Amino acid sequence: MIFVEKFTIFIKQIEIIKKKGTIMRRSIIWLLAIPLMLITTECKKELDNQERPVDPGDTLFNMNDLKIPQTFNFSTSREMEITINGFKSSKDAGDIKYSVYLYNSQGTTADVTAKGDDGGDVSQTVNLVDVMNNLSAVQITTDPNFTLNFTIPSYYDTLYVVQNDMGVYQSMLVPINSNKMTLDFPAVTTPVRNRDKIDDPTDILYAVNSLSEMYSINPITGAVTMLPNLPSTMGGSWACAIDPIAEVLYAIGISYPYKLYSYDLNTQVWIYKGNTGYQGPRLAYNMNDGMLYYSFGYWMLIVNPSNGLMVSYYRIYGLHDIDGGDVVFADNGRLYISSESGLYKCEFAGGNTINAIRISADNLPNYPNSLTFDRNQELWWASNIWIDELNTHVGRTYIMDSVTGGFEERWSFNDNYIHDLATMPVDQNLIPDDDADNDGIIDFYDEYPNDPDRAYDTYTPSVYGWGSYAFEDLWPNEGDYDFNDLVLNYRYTHVFNSSDRIVETILDFKIKNVGGSYRNGFGIELDMDEAFIQSVTGSHISTDVVTLNGKGLEASQSKPVIMLFDDAWASYHENPERQMVIRYATPILADDFGAKNPFIFINGDRGREVHMADFAPTSLVNSNYFGTKDDNSNPATGRYYKNISNLPWGIDIIHDFVYLQEKVPIIYGYTKFGHWAESGGENFTDWYKDQDGYRNNQYLVY
Repeated sequence: MIFVEKFTIFIKQIEIIKKKGTIMRRSIIWLLAIPLMLITTECKKELDNQERPVDPGDTLFNMNDLKIPQTFNFSTSREMEITINGFKSSKDAGDIKYSVYLYNSQGTTADVTAKGDDGGDVSQTVNLVDVMNNLSAVQITTDPNFTLNFTIPSYYDTLYVVQNDMGVYQSMLVPINSNKMTLDFPAVTTPVRNRDKIDDPTDILYAVNSLSEMYSINPITGAVTMLPNLPSTMGGSWACAIDPIAEVLYAIGISYPYKLYSYDLNTQVWIYKGNTGYQGPRLAYNMNDGMLYYSFGYWMLIVNPSNGLMVSYYRIYGLHDIDGGDVVFADNGRLYISSESGLYKCEFAGGNTINAIRISADNLPNYPNSLTFDRNQELWWASNIWIDELNTHVGRTYIMDSVTGGFEERWSFNDNYIHDLATMPVDQNLIPDDDADNDGIIDFYDEYPNDPDRAYDTYTPSVYGWGSYAFEDLWPNEGDYDFNDLVLNYRYTHVFNSSDRIVETILDFKIKNVGGSYRNGFGIELDMDEAFIQSVTGSHISTDVVTLNGKGLEASQSKPVIMLFDDAWASYHENPERQMVIRYATPILADDFGAKNPFIFINGDRGREVHMADFAPTSLVNSNYFGTKDDNSNPATGRYYKNISNLPWGIDIIHDFVYLQEKVPIIYGYTKFGHWAESGGENFTDWYKDQDGYRNNQYLVY
């Protein structure tokens, strides 16, 4: 059966090469002879020297031509240590939450056309940058001096660190100039609430318009108070939102470069923050992450209010109409969005997707442009209509039912135009200190508010990102360097308790490709004390090659070894997506977990292990393989799993890996791989990314 499969592959390769018009008669004869060779070798899987379906214009045919430093281990990641010193909450509230994101200014572009609040078409090209979905590390602490350790892809040169002090946010972009860095967040003075507002038991609505006007509205009486005009450089505004903790209103101009300004509701001073680069008209402030949600068409941008820079984005699906409208967050964190087609509730579907579910039975009249909740969670919206007899626009406000989408008119303002509304609530206790599970972490911070044993997570590579293990399985024979014999996606999650100790580790895997005919196993050796581990679940063992002990670890090992599967083919066909969970006898420190050492063992031969370059084998390896065939390992010097040219049999890529076609060396599909390897990892650290000139897609399998 294997012979038939290989013969079919060879025939296809002949056809590919014929189509390129580059093959010689002797090459065809050579390829046709290969099946006979396979028969005489009893279909033993060894690397042949056949010509591969590669472009004749590619000059570097042999991977062994690369001049790779002897000490290079092909790592695509780096270990980071961040120390934060000397900070004390100005609120004396106890815990402060820090979140660390991986920042990359490169993005993808999208074109969108939708109507703005004036009813005219707005066309723009958006450079979509994703940071908030690259959450890597979290710390919730009362300690003013603490250290965070985490793993990041080597190509990142900047971190985005957010401090959340009971809803008072600070953030900073931190250039990575070392693997160990110290950060200092300045103390923040909590705003002193305006006594007049505290004495007045009503919320205040704030309105802005394209005429650069701003005014407040008493929602009970409809009384209007004019406030300082918007800065002249804004050109007016279609979008505003309020941070009720800092008591600041944000507005974005409708003239390029669409400047972001803040307005202190107490001092009544406007402050320029930065350029957003995009035109609204929808804007909301989210107390749960301290970000502005800035939307137009079917895009939602997440904007840092301190500088106007986009840090992430979402694509909105489900809107019947993308023109006009607004966005707003309810007290329970639910996001609502409106357009001409009515009101929608939104669900964050993971990654960069928002699903909008229509609530309204009918379209909204008069081109709606605003959404805001008051303290009673009544939803207000507004629009402008032209009144012929008055020869002017009239601003009208409505109260809407967020369950049914029904609405009724509330106030009309003959002399006041409205393009957006925002609410400053009277309630002072905007961030409650409830702790439902009594673990010492308030629900506002707690990712597990009803579980006293869990509080927050950290991720490798990130909350939505995937890393990849890619192996060659002919060791100790040299492989073909397509690194597709086993391609396995991974994401690791440490679950911490309120004492900053790991209570369990979740290992998610996806078998992306099984490229060879061998039935290989996969495991990970952990550099930690086995006594820490209570149990491991999720192994898929289908043969008697692997024996597990009572904890679910592989038996007879000097270090704990978790075994995902013993047969990639069997595991893939049953379910390519798998999850393992490590539970600990008692919660452990982050440093107790130690390094991960992933490996495969080949075709049921448990002792024939393949690890990453310069990673030592487990106790069950057959050391007689070392130094044979093409292997150039030297255990005495710590050199493992490299050939004479320093090439490896496995690569850990801390990113999703688009694997190669059969028999195509990685240097053909990834044009910067060779430059990266020859530089010892200094150049083109992002060689695996989809960037101009980085990939040759004809050799990749998407």
